[in-house]
Amino acid sequence: MSKVNLDPYDHQFHWDPYPHYKAARDNDPVYFYEPGGFWLLTKWEDVNRAFRDFKTFINTGAVALEADANEKLPYPMFIGSDPPDHTRQRKLFAPMMTPQGLSKIEDWIRQKAIALLEPHVAAGRMDLVADMACFLPMDVISNMISVPDADQDKVRGWADDLIARDDKQVDLGERNVSGYTNLAQYFERHSALHGESARGDDLLGILMRAQAEGAMSHPEVIGAMILLAVAGNETTTKLIGNMAYRLWQHPEQRQVLVDNPSLIATAIEEVLRFDGSSQIIVRRVGQDVEMRGKHLKKGDRVGLCIISANRDEEKYENPNTFDIRRGSRDHMAFGFGIHSCLGAALARLETRVVFEELLKRIPNYEIDESGLRRAHNPNVRGFTHVPVTF
Repeated sequence: MSKVNLDPYDHQFHWDPYPHYKAARDNDPVYFYEPGGFWLLTKWEDVNRAFRDFKTFINTGAVALEADANEKLPYPMFIGSDPPDHTRQRKLFAPMMTPQGLSKIEDWIRQKAIALLEPHVAAGRMDLVADMACFLPMDVISNMISVPDADQDKVRGWADDLIARDDKQVDLGERNVSGYTNLAQYFERHSALHGESARGDDLLGILMRAQAEGAMSHPEVIGAMILLAVAGNETTTKLIGNMAYRLWQHPEQRQVLVDNPSLIATAIEEVLRFDGSSQIIVRRVGQDVEMRGKHLKKGDRVGLCIISANRDEEKYENPNTFDIRRGSRDHMAFGFGIHSCLGAALARLETRVVFEELLKRIPNYEIDESGLRRAHNPNVRGFTHVPVTF
């Protein structure tokens, strides 16, 4: 057996984790990460089973991989719950997060994307993440929950603080807790300010109405806002950066999209499979279970390594080949089953609109590799800086 070393807290690992995941799939697919005290599942079959078997692999208490997360991050988020609590909250948001429900804001998203791109076109250089991708998803979420423009940089900064990890940091640090606390305090004030007046059809109106009618508790409402600020922002920002990078690596495929923008949606699915921004999704073991000869005990934390599963040779032919024509939508970049990502349609919409407008204006951008910078977090993988010239 060759040595397997999966370390989602190692900054160097984040640059290219795929050889390490392959070694794990081949030699130790149910891997115990000693420093953090949790399991990592790396094969398609095992990850898919964990998503489907939501009674053995539960969400309750699975806020994050870190052992101290539950006490340090106290507001309940609906992604950290199971039926019936999960069902009760999810059905409140689900109608507006469908492709049909989101279609009414597509033009608004497009105008935002154009406004972020246009100022840089004449200059011939920009940072696709720092100048655009980090702003658009936060703009969209902020619009949905009425966060004013003047507050968005603060909220984004606190979200960044919450997810940032130092090299080999396996517990939540002061910066992480401070980011969370600042978000919680901000949304406490925000909900108090809007509690009586917000009754519209946007997300804030849904949340405030749910609280007033007893469908959600006040802590659940604050937890949902924190979740929107973090998950709704970080993963889409990183997806846009990852897609820009992979298309630059494969200029002939990028040219196909320039010539035929209708294929951009298909290309997004391949980016999600090949280099999705969600690296690991967390579960807890709800009842003792054996997997490939390993005994996982009730209460154990488990990381579902979806970017590894999406490159499993037993699932995909030539999984390490990037091919925008593949267009597989059976990847697990957004999870699977009853807990699949509620924001999947929004992430797809935002990313499609960005690349429709980006490739129209700067089809032959070149990335300055020396300026690439990565976010460092065990769950979300992507760039903080993607500088380009054109």
